[in-house]
Amino acid sequence: MATYPDLLASYSKGTLKLRTPLKLPEGTEVRVTVMPLEQKKRKTHKRGYLYPTRSLPPGTLARITGIVSLGGDALADSEALYDGD
Repeated sequence: MATYPDLLASYSKGTLKLRTPLKLPEGTEVRVTVMPLEQKKRKTHKRGYLYPTRSLPPGTLARITGIVSLGGDALADSEALYDGD
């Protein structure tokens, strides 16, 4: 009878699935020793920020408020820009 000293299998949903079939008669009892293979470590690429960030003190927002003005009259602004007056 053939011997299979070193077989590879994968384990899924409670079942071992051999990579190569065995040539054994049905009902043959076998001895199984399970020894997990070392898993290859996946490279996990941690994507860095496009622009580095850093913590700022709470008062920073108060100091920069008003640097950019929002609102206004778009019609008046465009007339002032495009009129020759």
